[in-house]
Amino acid sequence: MRLINVSTREVEEFLGTDIPQYAILSHTWGTEEVTLHEMEAIARYRRSHDSHRQPATHMVSPSAGSPDAMKLMLLHTMLMAFRGDRSHSRHDRAPKLPALTDGYDGDEDDEDDSDDNSSHRTMVPPSSPHSFERKAGYAKIAYACSQAERDGYRYVWVDTCCIDKRSSAEVSEAINSMFSWYQRAAVCYAYLEDVHSDDYANGYLTWKDHFNSSRWFTRGWTLQELLAPRKVVFYAKGWRLLGTKSSLVKMIEKITRVDELTLLEPRLIHSASVAQRMAWAANRTTTRPEDMAYSLLGIFGVNTPIIYGEGENAFLRLQEEIIRRSDDHSIFAWGTLGQDDGTHLPHNQRHHNTDLDELDYDELTGTAGVLARSPRDFAGMEHVVNAPPSTTQATSDYSMTNKGLHIELPLIPVKQHASTSAINLSPNNHYLAILNCHPESEPTTRLALLLTETSTPNVLLRVRTRSSTMTSVSSKAQPKVIYIPTKAASSSQAQAAKLLGEEEIIVLRTPDLLAPGYEVVDIRGRQPVRWNQEFGTIRLAGINTTSVKKVEGLLYQLAVVTFWNRHLRCGFLARVLVEAASRLVWVDLVKGTGIQGDEQDDAGKRLLVYQAERLWEDPGQVEVSMPGLNGSVNPVLRRTVMVELASPPSPGAEEQARNPGTSESVGWVLRPGHELKLASSVTFTEKWEKDYQRTVNAKVKRKKKGVIELSMSSMLWQTALVAQKGEDIDQPS
Repeated sequence: MRLINVSTREVEEFLGTDIPQYAILSHTWGTEEVTLHEMEAIARYRRSHDSHRQPATHMVSPSAGSPDAMKLMLLHTMLMAFRGDRSHSRHDRAPKLPALTDGYDGDEDDEDDSDDNSSHRTMVPPSSPHSFERKAGYAKIAYACSQAERDGYRYVWVDTCCIDKRSSAEVSEAINSMFSWYQRAAVCYAYLEDVHSDDYANGYLTWKDHFNSSRWFTRGWTLQELLAPRKVVFYAKGWRLLGTKSSLVKMIEKITRVDELTLLEPRLIHSASVAQRMAWAANRTTTRPEDMAYSLLGIFGVNTPIIYGEGENAFLRLQEEIIRRSDDHSIFAWGTLGQDDGTHLPHNQRHHNTDLDELDYDELTGTAGVLARSPRDFAGMEHVVNAPPSTTQATSDYSMTNKGLHIELPLIPVKQHASTSAINLSPNNHYLAILNCHPESEPTTRLALLLTETSTPNVLLRVRTRSSTMTSVSSKAQPKVIYIPTKAASSSQAQAAKLLGEEEIIVLRTPDLLAPGYEVVDIRGRQPVRWNQEFGTIRLAGINTTSVKKVEGLLYQLAVVTFWNRHLRCGFLARVLVEAASRLVWVDLVKGTGIQGDEQDDAGKRLLVYQAERLWEDPGQVEVSMPGLNGSVNPVLRRTVMVELASPPSPGAEEQARNPGTSESVGWVLRPGHELKLASSVTFTEKWEKDYQRTVNAKVKRKKKGVIELSMSSMLWQTALVAQKGEDIDQPS
């Protein structure tokens, strides 16, 4: 362990357990931090200047009262004055720092710096400082050293210059030891450079407002620097004393959501549940993604190899190491409280603000691995605690395997869950897997994982949900040994390959359309079709280019989606079209048939679903604009052509013609050979207190292989055109 000597400002190394008492500096890194080799350069620079003065000093005889000694002293003083070196003046030793405090618990006289009151002499700096001493980061080191010396400590540890960053072995050792180093520190000086101590005239802001929003409370590494030391003293810009952790504990508890007892007593850290400790770090960030995991090693009492470059795998390794050492089920409880404020949702629940090109393929599925991706997934779980051990049932062990988490949990069948709608055509069984943890205020409940079956026996995939998933402690459930994959990709894609062959995901982005009350009531496509209403995704069989006709201009219907507003009793259809060879996509909107009079609300819905079925069976022809194909001179030249549509066969079924029939025709039905011009918008009138007209526009584009984005927007305005009595205003033109 390296420590800075506060007198000489040199870095000294200590081995083994014989480490002197030291203070420690906690801060946020800036752009001008001083490294170890720069501190060593400063020390060499100081020693070289000191050596130049040393011979002259040694010329002074111990017999200070002799005439020869007086002559030598006078000669030496004149020589130093000629050189401009005034280092013999006691007032020109180490330059004083502005606004240095008297310490967190001392009232020492700042002006009394005589040699008689100091057990060790501060090294005399040269007349001109080294260039590294002018860096902004050196001021923090100087502040900490001066304060530690005033508080009676001979050494200070600073992370920027007490670790040799050039040695990966030393960096690994330091990261794994850092929590214990902070624990052993006599005092931790927390320097909040973005906090001003004065109640200056900047509106109504005071230092407490800046304290609450300080960057220091948002960084990952400073969490352990807050929790591990028993004594933490906070300083504002210019090293102005703000208070101690104990005097500011109420404010810190509100900022960090760490309870007061844990803040004051570091021994309680490891008594908190895994979910609680993860939640403390949920709103913190680090520059490198690996550091988010490495900064939590000491808080969970684990050690792991430090491998920069592994990215998010570092957090997965951290959780796996915790699982090896703990039987705390709360590590799996992330997302079970159903928070939906948008700040800590799983990644796939924030699609409206994210480009699909930046997302992982399986983030669109509504499924997840059993382990969290980052501490953000635990946000809001500061009060999740472990349930007391059962007196009637032995605790079973669990472990990570090549199939995922191997664990025995009580399972409760779930017939229908909010994350799967009534039109889900892949009726997988869902279960609640009960965990041995609960919210602190609800001891009679247990948090649970929502799981769904896969094609592999005893392998259940975790399902994401915004709704809370918990059950009563009295619920009767049978324990079952299961596997829960660590990643959604490994199981969901394998299952899709087995059931669907080639798969497509259609992501619906319709916020302003669904808000007034439109909902998806039917989806037609190659079976099975899985609609996830919560995440707005449609998973369905794609078009297998090896089994369909590769004819120029032949388009296939990928899906026909029916939207219905049960309050206004109107709706429309959107169908996604795909060219098999080029994978180009189009969208076509079709008017629905309105309901008039006193008919039941669901009559129009049934009619619209029937219309979608007919449209799927007999798609007809459409006029589309597409790039030239098959040897066109300009491959990007667009042309408008009338093309025939086809519905791809279901997996395992032979392609066959279907007779649409007309005996049950109600409303508008497509006939064989019917020509329909491709439309990107549909206009119809909604019946409110007055007549309003709505225009729906749609666009579709392929974001990446297997992912299609369908976006729809709408505009509603009052129309002066009032439909004549008896006129069907929703009939297509």
